[in-house]
Amino acid sequence: NDIAYARTTVSTGNFSIPTDWLRMPATCHHNHPQLMELAERFVDMKVKLEPKLFYLWGHTYEFDNNDNWNVIEEFTEFMSGREDQIWYATNMEIYEYVHDYEQLIWSVNFSTVTNPTCRTLWLAMNGETYTVAPGETLRLF
Repeated sequence: NDIAYARTTVSTGNFSIPTDWLRMPATCHHNHPQLMELAERFVDMKVKLEPKLFYLWGHTYEFDNNDNWNVIEEFTEFMSGREDQIWYATNMEIYEYVHDYEQLIWSVNFSTVTNPTCRTLWLAMNGETYTVAPGETLRLF
């Protein structure tokens, strides 16, 4: 099997979807001094066209070593319970979804889209949110 993704320790401070999955940067490490400011900015952000990803990295042994479990507890408490706004996903789930999304087939004027994958995909266009079922061709306008 091929390697699908590899996380780096590069912290960007932004919420971009990775473009190089074998050198996947993170938004930040859990010890980042502006962790909660970034979390608030992420939650308050209005996504218009492109999806956003808050990618937090770290290791559990660091919480024991630094005696700062409170950092991740505060972060997860703040970010939790927002299923209507945030998709909580693993690295592989994100990789597979983005890969499938990139397989969408658009008409030349973007009036129709076909989903050739086995996954239901979501997209936003002209202020509307759409779902495109596996194998479905959807007319947007």
